[in-house]
Amino acid sequence: MTAKPQLFRLYSVGLACTLVGAWLTEVSGSLLPLALCASVTLMCTFQVVKSLRAKRAPHTGSR
Repeated sequence: MTAKPQLFRLYSVGLACTLVGAWLTEVSGSLLPLALCASVTLMCTFQVVKSLRAKRAPHTGSR
């Protein structure tokens, strides 16, 4: 499982990518940077959600 600081780092990286993509879109006039950074944000968010779900899932004992 991922520790809380690593989850926060992943979340922060995703948010930073979105902001950088928005800035690059403003500078370049193209939506491509925002789309690429949004996909990175989605991948980071997926890992955060996956880790949080794993922590809350009931543990089943193997027999």
